[in-house]
Amino acid sequence: MKKESLIILSCYAAIYIVWGSTYFFIKMAVETIPPFYVVGFRFLFGGVIFLLIALATGRLKTLPSLREAGAALLLGSLLLLGGNGLVTMAEQSVDSYVTALMIATTPIVIAFFNRVLFKMRVSIVRLAGILTGIVGVGLLLYDGRSVSTSFSAGVLMVYGGVLAWGFATSLGHRMDVPQDPFVNSGMQMLFAGVVSLAGVSAYREPLALLAPSFSRASVLGLLYLATLGSLAFSAYSYLLRHEPSIRIVSYSLVNPIIAVFLGLVIGDEQRVPYLFIGTPFILVGLFFMLYGDYLRDRFAGMRSPARA
Repeated sequence: MKKESLIILSCYAAIYIVWGSTYFFIKMAVETIPPFYVVGFRFLFGGVIFLLIALATGRLKTLPSLREAGAALLLGSLLLLGGNGLVTMAEQSVDSYVTALMIATTPIVIAFFNRVLFKMRVSIVRLAGILTGIVGVGLLLYDGRSVSTSFSAGVLMVYGGVLAWGFATSLGHRMDVPQDPFVNSGMQMLFAGVVSLAGVSAYREPLALLAPSFSRASVLGLLYLATLGSLAFSAYSYLLRHEPSIRIVSYSLVNPIIAVFLGLVIGDEQRVPYLFIGTPFILVGLFFMLYGDYLRDRFAGMRSPARA
């Protein structure tokens, strides 16, 4: 096997397995560590690492302009503090695999914001995928009693995070941010880490007093997020330069499967009543949302010679 092929396979393994396991390790971390300490240390470490890599590899030869820095910090606030921060808080009460399945619908939210903000059309095939995914989420969250009891505070926080992430992702395509992904992500992570730790220290007990109550499992979860969880982004960056995007986004279909396995089998989390009905709806909807137009065009291309 060629070296390049081995690197690509390793990168796919990283974004499939590491990102798919992130939700499980967030759940571990917040069992005894306050959520925004988890967010703060995770992204402070990641930001420092990314900026050091950028500096060592010559990617940071010139400093970003004020416009680029401002855009990066705004997106970092939405993505990491709003998106990831709310999800981390929610996992104090929401099982990790349920969180992952809900977040799998992020492409649907992005399509919504693209339509609202930039009038981007959504094809019939993708619309069918969106509706299928929404049905799946409804089935997943329904507790078998009533709609009102199905939407807990934790569930609402997860979708608050999904909305923040989707809005930032849609908006980010039209904003001038640092072109290098390591510089851009490093600035966002460092900012989110510093703001999170500064904010949490204002209303929590000092870390020195809290630290003795942190369990070994929670510390392990935090270390995993800060190291492998952050460094997996470098694999994603590599794939963006060497692989077609339609193949890269396959992680959106694989991550929930990894998360469900870890949550139910390893984490012994409780199975929701309609898990095995709602999950296929979500994954099928996501598949047509991501690949529906591509398959439609391929099918039309195969039929056109016959018509001629």
